[in-house]
Amino acid sequence: MDQGHLDTAREGARELATDRLMSFQELKPSSALELMAYDIDHFGETERYAGASSMPLSVGATAIMRARLSLPTLTLSLVKTFPRIVRGYRLTDAAAVVVPMDHVTSARINGQPMGRSIVVLTGSSDCLVYEPEGRLMAVVYLSPPQREPWAQLGDGYRLVNPPSDVFASLRRLISVTLEIAAHDPDFLNEPMSLTAVEQSLLSTMDAALRTSASGGPASSATDGYRRIVADMERLIRQDPTVWPRTPELAAQVGVSVRTLQSATQAICGMSPHRYSRVLRLWSVRKQLRIGPGRRSVKACAIAHGFWHLSEFAASYRAAFGELPSETLHRAMRETI
Repeated sequence: MDQGHLDTAREGARELATDRLMSFQELKPSSALELMAYDIDHFGETERYAGASSMPLSVGATAIMRARLSLPTLTLSLVKTFPRIVRGYRLTDAAAVVVPMDHVTSARINGQPMGRSIVVLTGSSDCLVYEPEGRLMAVVYLSPPQREPWAQLGDGYRLVNPPSDVFASLRRLISVTLEIAAHDPDFLNEPMSLTAVEQSLLSTMDAALRTSASGGPASSATDGYRRIVADMERLIRQDPTVWPRTPELAAQVGVSVRTLQSATQAICGMSPHRYSRVLRLWSVRKQLRIGPGRRSVKACAIAHGFWHLSEFAASYRAAFGELPSETLHRAMRETI
């Protein structure tokens, strides 16, 4: 592998029509590339470095995958995810650049449509990301350089929309870099090669930030919706045994029923009742897996407001592809 490969990657594709999408089938583990598969219960361990946590909306048959390449001052990952809601992001003196490697356009961040935007996260962000479809994305984790355009980024998130040729060039560079790590790891043992790869990534991300069309934070309306959803979540967690109807929940939050419905639809892509169910089901699953004393399925269900156990079991199976008793039994076996 010679410098010509890097030059090709740096130039990138000139048109999106020639922008070949990345696939995990093209990767394999090597001395340079870590390749791992996860289930929904263990994927959260990979998110802790970014102060984020994912809550699944459904469980498909596709494995959750992560490929990771460590360079001198940054980490490049490729992640294949699942339909989910992601909360948080606390990046101390760090930034994460999330590059879509698919054609999915349905995701939202704090109610703001993401489309095919690159997402730049810096510092501490109070974000809720709604991803109704599984995604394929690259994540570059780094300490922001002390130069423009990075120096002008404040805490929070920014949607970056560079010209199509710059966007295609960045995706192509990411693909080629990961393929080199998978199939020719010895190339990356050379200090000059490592530096060239890293500088290519940094300069192409610089270009994406400099040439981006405006795509700033969400509007004040969606900011208000995010606060309403956060208030609703706090009320649900205060006493999950009680399951108030939507009018009662709206009254406790201090908004109209229509506003509560608009807020949860904008931020979470669903009604207040369904979002409450998703929160409770995920909390039950976590308790079945790591709850104190390994409480029974019935006790966990009732503690989260599921009083009709047959309906609960059906909802749980629809969400996670297995009965709650199967989750509990597997968790108990893992501790033996």
